[in-house]
Amino acid sequence: MDNKLARKINREIMTISRCITYIRNEQFKKYDIGRGQHAFLTRIYENPGINQEELSYMLKMDKTTVAKALKKLEENGFIERIRSEKDNRHWLLYPTKKLLSIYDVLEELILSTCRNAIKGFDIEEAETLMSSLSKISENVNEDWNQTKKVKK
Repeated sequence: MDNKLARKINREIMTISRCITYIRNEQFKKYDIGRGQHAFLTRIYENPGINQEELSYMLKMDKTTVAKALKKLEENGFIERIRSEKDNRHWLLYPTKKLLSIYDVLEELILSTCRNAIKGFDIEEAETLMSSLSKISENVNEDWNQTKKVKK
């Protein structure tokens, strides 16, 4: 593959990611949800009882960053941490009533951005794009896993 094309593709992905992050941060500000916290909230909502380590892996973030974010979300009343009965070292994460009460609004904001991103695509184009992005994700995950191993 042409290196120039590979760099252009990567730059587009990074630009799209930054744009979506900016949009989310602005949309969620009025709910007192800080920068990047929406990713934690949606994963905890979708996976009640997930532990911090699983969340860290799912989001591809280091444990320290996750711990800091979770502390803030707990202080702000969006999540609660309950010690695991099976393993005392783990804290299980759950959405609170506060998060549950606004989640539908947050989800609609997210879906609106998603729909706008693929506006003008027919179903076949969207499925092709999803397939291509899945391949990219697999390749990047391989690099991510290798980098994590080297770091240890």
